[in-house]
Amino acid sequence: MIPFRTTPDQVLKLATIVLEMEKAGVDRSFIYDADELARKDQGVFDLMALWVDAGSDQAERDEIIADIQESIDDYADAPPVPLKKPYIRYDQLEDVAQRVMAEKAKLRQIVDKHGGVSAVAQKSGIPQPSLSRMLNSPSVPRRSTLYKIAEALDLSETEIAMEWTR
Repeated sequence: MIPFRTTPDQVLKLATIVLEMEKAGVDRSFIYDADELARKDQGVFDLMALWVDAGSDQAERDEIIADIQESIDDYADAPPVPLKKPYIRYDQLEDVAQRVMAEKAKLRQIVDKHGGVSAVAQKSGIPQPSLSRMLNSPSVPRRSTLYKIAEALDLSETEIAMEWTR
């Protein structure tokens, strides 16, 4: 994250954006987290301004909300010290993607059993576009996302954990 310090004008702009998000029905805890991070991160500040600029284009606003949520999750998941990332060889990527999607298919069954993506998104506080994107892409979900789902559905983390989220 690039160091960023909001000016008084930017703080006022954030306040206006926050009020508009609340008026549009965006989850309050999401708004709080986004506002807090936007005061420290230029990218999140810019995304919040883009959300306002999107006006009545709900699809665009949903995508921006999903991007802001990813930034919030990245910030929350950031380790205090750099960790050595595991290396996956190029010829192993397809196998890993298939294994991830197989695990996500199991998770999707659990989500569907609990009312579907919209219901679980509402219960967990995860924006619906973010949850949908997570379930439909071969990327490894964040541990914090899986914990939010487990907590919302009153499941143990082991019931929805994937081999890569230890």
